[in-house]
Amino acid sequence: MKKLIDQLFDKFRDRVFTEAHILALYGRDASFEEGVPPLAVVQPEDVEEVKWLVKFAVENRLKLLPVGSSTSLSGNAVAKAENTVVVSMERMNAVVEVQPTDWVAVVQPGIRVDELNLELARHGLQWPVDPASSRTATVGGVISNGGGGLRGARYGPSSHWVLGLEVVIGTGEAIRVGCRTVKCREGYNLTQIFVGSEGTLGIITEAVLRLAPLPQSFVGLLARFKTVEDLVDVVVEIRQARLWPMISEFLDDAISEVVGLGRLFHLWVGVDVTPGGEKYVLDKLAEVVAKRGGEVVQTAYSLQEFNKVLEPRRRLYSAQLQLAFAEYGPDAFVFIEDVAVPMSKLPEAVRAIRQLGEKYGVRVVLGGHIGDGNLHPAVWARRTDREQVRKIAEMFHEIGRIALRLGGTISAEHGIGVQKKELLKEAVQAKNGREAEAVFRVMRELKKVFDPHGVFNPGKII
Repeated sequence: MKKLIDQLFDKFRDRVFTEAHILALYGRDASFEEGVPPLAVVQPEDVEEVKWLVKFAVENRLKLLPVGSSTSLSGNAVAKAENTVVVSMERMNAVVEVQPTDWVAVVQPGIRVDELNLELARHGLQWPVDPASSRTATVGGVISNGGGGLRGARYGPSSHWVLGLEVVIGTGEAIRVGCRTVKCREGYNLTQIFVGSEGTLGIITEAVLRLAPLPQSFVGLLARFKTVEDLVDVVVEIRQARLWPMISEFLDDAISEVVGLGRLFHLWVGVDVTPGGEKYVLDKLAEVVAKRGGEVVQTAYSLQEFNKVLEPRRRLYSAQLQLAFAEYGPDAFVFIEDVAVPMSKLPEAVRAIRQLGEKYGVRVVLGGHIGDGNLHPAVWARRTDREQVRKIAEMFHEIGRIALRLGGTISAEHGIGVQKKELLKEAVQAKNGREAEAVFRVMRELKKVFDPHGVFNPGKII
């Protein structure tokens, strides 16, 4: 292996890392999944270097794990195979082009979401995919993960906002798929095959993104409730009133207290409106809140103002960690689930998840993108208590089954990775019955087409 590492140093020089502490950092993600130490970390700077890396890996039977900032929560950015080289895309972080008339941007994968949107704001535009980790998450990572985020209530997940990609596949060839136009019918839709593929089919080196204008006007509010049922009913009633929020987020009472809001359930609703309609929409939102016994805590009359109101919600993940470490210290780790159900099933889903926590005798805290039915229940355990870990893993499988029973999905935006491979089997089985194996056969064959030598991110999804 020393000879191979020397060849990497000859090619990439100071952009190769083999120090143990750096390998430990790059070989894992934000999930609780454990992996194996990578062989090396490499930071390519252009597509030609990525092509060289893939050919080098094929020739020398190495594995490649492409990563952005490794904020994934499903274990899909954890090195699981021996002789893995982590391909960090952080140096490929340029905005290649912004076309303000076409509402299109061409970017490299390593640019962070917030950095991109700061640049786009100069043109009055946005890439409206807004994960809670937007300060650190990269565009390439979000696309590979099929991420969504806080603006998903209006704009949906990243798959809606990717027009085309340049991807280096497992033969070392760089292929361009998709278009620069919203309508694009050029054979099979290969672009969407790569979106959400979790780095198992190729390495994204450039993306053509669909953009949206920043809202001309915007209103929003933060409301609090005594019960989560009342909060969920408000979300459903807002939808029934034909209001279409851009942002609809919530935190339960335990997490709300940690982020400084008090021990009540909190709901954020933000709506982009036509100028002149601000008062009508805000009054309508407040009316629905009051009808369910809620109290409006804060209001906002611009997106910038609302983002400040929303800041406690963005601290959900760090708040969950804070609670866990307060209880178990450095031995703690956090399970964060990611399911989605149809809007009409939200009250039932929330009740069922909370009852499940009582059944297993564990504390469940809830938050998430409630405006598109995406729930993020979380629990924590002592890492060294294997029985507790096993029990919580079993409980999380049951949460996935609740989502399936209600017509939802086992993964809305975190992906399958390692943690949900078994649940994926159940989801496919539930939809396909005796034909379930045909679905997995198609997935395996797709993997072979794009990655014939099994180079990319082995052990994930299937």
